[in-house]
Amino acid sequence: MDIRMNIMLSVAEVTEETKEQARRIVCAGLEERFGELDPSYNKDLDDIVSWYAGQGHLFLTGALEGQMVCTGALIREGRDVGRIARMSVWKPYRRRGIARCMLQELERRARHMGYAKLVLETTTSWLDAVQFYKANGYVEVQRDEEEVHLEKVLSHHAR
Repeated sequence: MDIRMNIMLSVAEVTEETKEQARRIVCAGLEERFGELDPSYNKDLDDIVSWYAGQGHLFLTGALEGQMVCTGALIREGRDVGRIARMSVWKPYRRRGIARCMLQELERRARHMGYAKLVLETTTSWLDAVQFYKANGYVEVQRDEEEVHLEKVLSHHAR
């Protein structure tokens, strides 16, 4: 049975004041998934505010009752294509619909920014993530031994 809480997720763009907590949430998820963290693969996390906002991208944080519990980013991939990245939910808050709320907000903002399509990738072995994105309308377009690439054409009616 899939029971969802009625979530009041407060979503905001990352700031100088919130960037360190956002980095901790993303890094905790990466360490949990991969067992270790190689900082050379995560240069965007060194200064989230300047890397994302400074390049016209978007990095969002989500909070419940003032506690940051998730992150999600939108990177400009092309004139009308955005890339979903850095989706992470702090472990104690998973399976409550929080990731879905963050993804829906990223999609809403992507439409507002003029994107017609969103793309993303995740590791092939991360079955929960692949299933999550497919359940939210993303279609697998490519797969190799390491990564699954998914995309979703955005409907501009749902602003």
